[in-house]
Amino acid sequence: MKTKEELLKEVLANEKLKAEAVKAVKADKLADFLKAHDCSDSVDEVIAFVKAKAEKAGIPLSLLEML
Repeated sequence: MKTKEELLKEVLANEKLKAEAVKAVKADKLADFLKAHDCSDSVDEVIAFVKAKAEKAGIPLSLLEML
């Protein structure tokens, strides 16, 4: 099983995987995406993690909500 940190590294390094992740978020299928990529974390944990990373990087959370 992968952690959210491991999966995020993979997603950021792969444009196809990044597009797949965005598509999953837009379709409210993040749980399916996580399961398909063997991620052991819950949707809530992943969302909180990504929001914290974005905030730390200075990315406005309003941009994430557009997904």
